[in-house]
Amino acid sequence: MTVNVRPVVPDDVERISYIEDRSFSAPFSKEMYQTMVKASPPFYGMVAVEDNEPVGYLFYSIGADEMELLTIAVDESFRQRGIAKAMLDEMIDLAGRSSVISIFLEVRPSNVAALLLYKSFGFEQIGVRKGYYKDNNEDALTMKKCLHLV
Repeated sequence: MTVNVRPVVPDDVERISYIEDRSFSAPFSKEMYQTMVKASPPFYGMVAVEDNEPVGYLFYSIGADEMELLTIAVDESFRQRGIAKAMLDEMIDLAGRSSVISIFLEVRPSNVAALLLYKSFGFEQIGVRKGYYKDNNEDALTMKKCLHLV
């Protein structure tokens, strides 16, 4: 089976919400995703699709010359198949073809798989946000990737 990455559409929200609820201890609501899908710009999303079914998603925002990765998740049964990598590749490629010079994100220190993925893409830790995640008061590591020299 081949996974394709395409822009998100409103019909994807139900499946995105399903994946979100099973991926995060403090998930975004379905209504939040409905709002983000309709609010493009400043929010943008993409889904990884297999057999016409979303199996992963990624949302980001762009402001001036900065991009922020807001969330990324892959259905548990499709993990470890390069799907998150494919979506990040697509997002970074889009950023590189625009005026974006820096990409930012926050990640839990306990999310080792995500940390390793982001580091493999050249993201570097630039700070810590104490008590950022309200479900367990876990800190967030802030990370940045520079795309262009300024």
